[in-house]
Amino acid sequence: MAFGTGTKQGGENGRTVGGALRAAGRVALWALVALLLIEGVSGVLAPPPQQGAAVDRSEASDPATSAFAVSFARVYLSGASPQELSPLLAPGVDVPPFSGTGIGVEQAEVAGIDDLGAREAIVTVACALDDARILYLAVPIVRASAGEVAAQGVPALVAGAAGVGEPVEAPGPLAGPDASAIADLVRRFLPVYLSAPSAQELSYLLTPGAAVTPPGGGLEVTDVPSVKQLGNGEGPRRTVVAEARVRDSLSGSSFGLAYRLEVTRSEGRWYVERVEGALS
Repeated sequence: MAFGTGTKQGGENGRTVGGALRAAGRVALWALVALLLIEGVSGVLAPPPQQGAAVDRSEASDPATSAFAVSFARVYLSGASPQELSPLLAPGVDVPPFSGTGIGVEQAEVAGIDDLGAREAIVTVACALDDARILYLAVPIVRASAGEVAAQGVPALVAGAAGVGEPVEAPGPLAGPDASAIADLVRRFLPVYLSAPSAQELSYLLTPGAAVTPPGGGLEVTDVPSVKQLGNGEGPRRTVVAEARVRDSLSGSSFGLAYRLEVTRSEGRWYVERVEGALS
């Protein structure tokens, strides 16, 4: 009797322990499931991992603006009239008439972009002409909003990709007693700049140590009707804006260009230090 009673109690104890273990196992299993569910939801709700800083692209140097600059350069060199150019220009901008039949452009593409900020840029367009020459036109661009792009004036003929660093602003008269000397320097410099076969030809007119590359291209300056400055300072360093009338010796066409020049005074003389918009 004693033996039979002990066996029964042992079996009941075993069943009790087994039930407890099974219950503990179920609790652990559900806890694991709950943990996996929480981790899964957290992974869905969590922001995606950063793949690097986002690129801050200016609206003034996007593909649409580049395409506009190419189109403007083509139309301008083709000899378009001011009326034909008007839809491509910013409000209030006038351009001198293009005389002659125009210059044939076989291919044009963007060679460089200098983003000035404030939705403004200088876009340099390489134009392959039908006579095998290549001209680089630095086109000043402003973008008002998506789909609204305009040129801020006539382009400049440069030696390579644009490098303008000045915001576009309305130029004013040359200030101070040095006004005549600055204007004389610019009117001497631009004809040499466009026609010189090498940089050495410019050395006498440049600040010592300055490097400016003539653009070439077979154009000559026939007139420099306007020389103005940005800002109203009278110091020994100025940024001037010069309008030039040029003629293409091969086609006979005549048209206007605009240049920004950094000029400085040293030892009683004024020198050109930089042609903004050109590789130098």
